[in-house]
Amino acid sequence: MWPLVVTSDVEMRPLQVGITQYLSGEYILWGPMAAVTTLSILPFALVFLLMQRHVIRGLTAGAVKG
Repeated sequence: MWPLVVTSDVEMRPLQVGITQYLSGEYILWGPMAAVTTLSILPFALVFLLMQRHVIRGLTAGAVKG
């Protein structure tokens, strides 16, 4: 709710606020909402796949008792 209140320009709103445009009082546009959600997750998934070795190494290094 905070990004919706703070931003006055539609172009400056975050993607998560834009996804809510597919919600209506009578119906939900499931197809476009699923497509936009998938496209918004894709960059983070690609970065994780590329950096997976470093993420796992960091998780295991933090779990070592010293």
